[in-house]
Amino acid sequence: MIAEVIKPLIETDPSLKVKSVIAKVRSKFNYTTNYCKIWLAKQKAIANLYGGWEASYGALPSWFEAMVDGTHLYGKYKRALLVTISQDGNGNIVPFAFAVVKGETSDASHFFLTHLCTRGDSRWCWVYL
Repeated sequence: MIAEVIKPLIETDPSLKVKSVIAKVRSKFNYTTNYCKIWLAKQKAIANLYGGWEASYGALPSWFEAMVDGTHLYGKYKRALLVTISQDGNGNIVPFAFAVVKGETSDASHFFLTHLCTRGDSRWCWVYL
């Protein structure tokens, strides 16, 4: 019941601290509950709004597939350009990393995704295969 009551608060601000939720529940309903109950209710509300951990983990392969796009380079070099994109806080789509590979193959994509976050400054990195 508490999860349903606080769901609008969590939907507005998922990072809302548990102590703040306790204070809002106390002021709105004149009811004081303990930290553990509100924490559990917040977790349940987040799962109801955005899906549970299992669903999020299950969606990762499709996110990775959508996150990397490739295009073939024509002319002298005949290679493929893999590009990873991201979305900033303003909703703008920005390039995250890129690689020039021999072809748009699963091996090249696997290598690119494996090394994506191990290149130091991961905001702009490149790999040439």
